[in-house]
Amino acid sequence: MISSLQSTEDDDTETEGVKQSLEDKMKSWEASEEEIKAASLGGITPGKNDGFDIGLYLAFPIIVGTSLLFAVFPFIMDKIDVTSVGPPPIV
Repeated sequence: MISSLQSTEDDDTETEGVKQSLEDKMKSWEASEEEIKAASLGGITPGKNDGFDIGLYLAFPIIVGTSLLFAVFPFIMDKIDVTSVGPPPIV
Protein backbone atom coordinates (compact mmCIF):
# COMPACT_ATOMS: atom_id res chain seq x y z
CA MET A 1 0.00 0.00 0.00
CA ILE A 2 2.68 2.47 0.83
CA SER A 3 4.39 1.92 -2.50
CA SER A 4 1.17 2.65 -4.42
CA LEU A 5 0.71 5.94 -2.54
CA GLN A 6 4.30 6.81 -3.18
CA SER A 7 3.97 6.06 -6.89
CA THR A 8 0.88 8.29 -7.11
CA GLU A 9 2.81 11.18 -5.62
CA ASP A 10 5.64 10.55 -8.06
CA ASP A 11 3.17 10.64 -10.96
CA ASP A 12 1.78 13.97 -9.73
CA THR A 13 5.25 15.51 -9.58
CA GLU A 14 6.04 14.16 -13.05
CA THR A 15 2.79 15.65 -14.40
CA GLU A 16 3.64 19.00 -12.84
CA GLY A 17 7.09 18.78 -14.39
CA VAL A 18 5.57 18.08 -17.82
CA LYS A 19 3.12 20.98 -17.43
CA GLN A 20 5.93 23.29 -16.36
CA SER A 21 8.12 22.27 -19.28
CA LEU A 22 5.16 22.75 -21.67
CA GLU A 23 4.60 26.27 -20.31
CA ASP A 24 8.29 27.05 -20.74
CA LYS A 25 8.18 25.71 -24.29
CA MET A 26 5.11 27.84 -25.10
CA LYS A 27 6.83 30.93 -23.69
CA SER A 28 9.79 30.28 -25.96
CA TRP A 29 7.43 30.26 -28.97
CA GLU A 30 6.24 33.80 -28.29
CA ALA A 31 7.97 36.49 -30.29
CA SER A 32 10.06 39.15 -28.59
CA GLU A 33 9.47 42.87 -29.14
CA GLU A 34 12.35 42.99 -31.63
CA GLU A 35 10.95 40.07 -33.63
CA ILE A 36 7.49 41.67 -33.71
CA LYS A 37 8.96 44.96 -34.91
CA ALA A 38 10.99 43.20 -37.61
CA ALA A 39 8.06 41.16 -38.88
CA SER A 40 5.36 43.83 -38.76
CA LEU A 41 6.62 46.81 -40.77
CA GLY A 42 8.19 48.69 -37.91
CA GLY A 43 5.99 47.59 -35.04
CA ILE A 44 2.54 48.32 -36.40
CA THR A 45 0.50 45.74 -34.54
CA PRO A 46 -3.16 45.40 -33.60
CA GLY A 47 -4.05 47.45 -30.57
CA LYS A 48 -1.70 50.30 -31.38
CA ASN A 49 -3.20 53.40 -33.02
CA ASP A 50 -0.97 55.35 -35.36
CA GLY A 51 -1.64 58.29 -37.65
CA PHE A 52 -3.18 56.15 -40.36
CA ASP A 53 -5.75 54.69 -37.95
CA ILE A 54 -6.66 58.12 -36.63
CA GLY A 55 -7.08 59.38 -40.19
CA LEU A 56 -9.42 56.51 -40.95
CA TYR A 57 -11.44 57.23 -37.80
CA LEU A 58 -11.86 60.83 -38.97
CA ALA A 59 -12.62 59.96 -42.60
CA PHE A 60 -15.09 57.15 -41.89
CA PRO A 61 -18.09 59.36 -40.98
CA ILE A 62 -17.48 61.56 -44.02
CA ILE A 63 -17.25 58.54 -46.34
CA VAL A 64 -20.40 56.97 -44.92
CA GLY A 65 -22.32 60.27 -45.06
CA THR A 66 -21.45 60.97 -48.67
CA SER A 67 -22.22 57.35 -49.63
CA LEU A 68 -25.66 57.63 -48.06
CA LEU A 69 -26.28 60.93 -49.84
CA PHE A 70 -25.25 59.32 -53.13
CA ALA A 71 -27.60 56.39 -52.50
CA VAL A 72 -30.55 58.59 -51.49
CA PHE A 73 -30.11 61.27 -54.17
CA PRO A 74 -32.33 59.59 -56.82
CA PHE A 75 -35.22 59.71 -54.37
CA ILE A 76 -34.76 63.40 -53.46
CA MET A 77 -33.76 64.87 -56.85
CA ASP A 78 -37.40 65.50 -57.81
CA LYS A 79 -37.79 67.71 -54.76
CA ILE A 80 -34.86 69.99 -55.70
CA ASP A 81 -35.97 73.21 -57.43
CA VAL A 82 -33.96 73.60 -60.65
CA THR A 83 -36.25 76.00 -62.53
CA SER A 84 -33.95 78.98 -62.00
CA VAL A 85 -30.99 77.12 -63.44
CA GLY A 86 -32.39 76.64 -66.93
CA PRO A 87 -31.81 73.91 -69.44
CA PRO A 88 -28.39 72.31 -69.80
CA PRO A 89 -26.15 73.58 -72.60
CA ILE A 90 -26.49 71.80 -75.95
CA VAL A 91 -23.33 71.30 -77.95
